[in-house]
Amino acid sequence: MTSNQWSDREFGALPSVVVAAHELKTPLALMRQLSLLLSEGSLDGAEAQRVSQQVTQTAERALALVGDLAHTANLSPTLFPLEPVNPLAVCRQIAQDMRPALQVYDRRVEWPRGRQAQLVVANQTLLGRVLANFLENALRYSEPSATVRVKLQRRGDVLRMGVRDFGPMMSLREYRQLLDEMALRKSVRTRPESSGLGVYVASQFAQAMNGEIGLIRHRDGLTFYVDVPLSRQMSWL
Repeated sequence: MTSNQWSDREFGALPSVVVAAHELKTPLALMRQLSLLLSEGSLDGAEAQRVSQQVTQTAERALALVGDLAHTANLSPTLFPLEPVNPLAVCRQIAQDMRPALQVYDRRVEWPRGRQAQLVVANQTLLGRVLANFLENALRYSEPSATVRVKLQRRGDVLRMGVRDFGPMMSLREYRQLLDEMALRKSVRTRPESSGLGVYVASQFAQAMNGEIGLIRHRDGLTFYVDVPLSRQMSWL
């Protein structure tokens, strides 16, 4: 297993309009296709409801991406103050928010258990969006029968929040190429066919919280993680 992490400087400047357009084109095209399918009136009640839910979920994903991009333009401490945050509370909130997406992708997520955890110095909104972006990526690339795993692990003075997927195997050559491209600011992709805009957004949000994101390669998938500073305040939640 190989691990690597980068400072946010290695992700370069804001992605081009072309990259953003690429990411938005897919959900917009899907919504159009599904809407045409609904308008034909050939679906039965249950199938029409499923397609309608997929349209809604796809639209919400596109809106979330637009919102994330808008936030990256102004990550001032005034708008996103840092404070003690319970990472388990963030996990519970994202688990609730992503229920519709899990139904669309027909995937399962294994969440950290318990109610108490040491607090981190972060912004709850930004940390939640980092986790959501990692999960969106994992749900898209994991095998249908696999369970995506979210883990919390203390590592010295930071807490690591990781999302483990079980997607198509990435060769060591592809992995090293991915790291090289990131280091040379040529790409922010997460996989060969992805623009990786969600990971770029995660890197910017992590930087605003004095954290870092990183990647671990496994034989049967990847783990994307964010390290955020631990708080000296004990959790009472």
